[in-house]
Amino acid sequence: MGRALEAHIAAVDEEIRALLTGADPSLQPFYGMMLYHLGLDAERGPSGKRLRPVLCTLIYEALTGDERRALPAAAAIELLHNFTLIHDDIEDQDPARHHRPTVWSVWGVPQAINAGDGMFAVSRLAVQRLSGFPAERVLEFAKLIDEACVRVCEGQFLDISFETRTDVTTERYRAMAAKKTGALFAAAAQGAALLATDDATVRETLARFGDAFGQAFQAYDDVLGIWASTERTGKVEMNDLTKRKKTLPVVLGFERAQGKTRERLAALFAPAAPLSSESVEQIREILDELGVRAVIDAEIAAQRGRALHALRGIAPIAAAREPLDLLERLVASATGAATEPARANA
Repeated sequence: MGRALEAHIAAVDEEIRALLTGADPSLQPFYGMMLYHLGLDAERGPSGKRLRPVLCTLIYEALTGDERRALPAAAAIELLHNFTLIHDDIEDQDPARHHRPTVWSVWGVPQAINAGDGMFAVSRLAVQRLSGFPAERVLEFAKLIDEACVRVCEGQFLDISFETRTDVTTERYRAMAAKKTGALFAAAAQGAALLATDDATVRETLARFGDAFGQAFQAYDDVLGIWASTERTGKVEMNDLTKRKKTLPVVLGFERAQGKTRERLAALFAPAAPLSSESVEQIREILDELGVRAVIDAEIAAQRGRALHALRGIAPIAAAREPLDLLERLVASATGAATEPARANA
């Protein structure tokens, strides 16, 4: 993917920096928390993949030949996503993200909540920077990402509520993932199409692409949350299990387990979080015995296939082919097709 993708990321980051530069020097620490979280502070750390905004700029470029006019939309999507992450880290009490301490663990919960709120407000201001588009399209785009934000919050509500339950079905889990992760991926893809074209079929096709990509990405992230090392994820190893989170591997484990195995799995999840390291190891061993990983790998492959099929459907009307090629490679790498997670005990 190389330089072309790096150029898209750099352009998005420049747009975000422009939005997070306050005129009052006394407020620099306020915006500094946001820049730190985004990896855009002076001592730059890993900034994440910028998957959602890059989806937006690559699709807009594919449809129009030039991504620059979509940069405010991409920035709005990335700021919206990251406001939820700042709050998510507080809700999950996660001490690290991208190999660095989380905002709340550095500045405290009250300031972290305020930084997240501020980032949400700035994401709305980013939409106002869209220029040269009919006002109706800008309003449509604003409505689209507002609706996606509500769905993300609904998904987070469900995700948190699942932590205290052992009756979560794969159907309920997938409905949660479609909201928490799929909604913003779909909005990034559909939003780019909305700004680029009036063709309803193209918009719907790209919404399906984003939804499928988002669900494949979430399932792969769940795999990494149990079977990958801290060095790979930048998070505490097996933290999802320690916090009793009902990720897809756990939900599938409960559905597949029978008799004494299911009783043992339920007993291991019975204590309040955080679960002991011994319990977490035993849970992962049970998931391995049940063949959960292979089932999820097949599901990820199916969703990845859906995403790529939808993406290839717009190829005949694309103004530029290179962005579509980049998107295909991005889907593959972000959902584990190009690389396998390192086992924690490897």
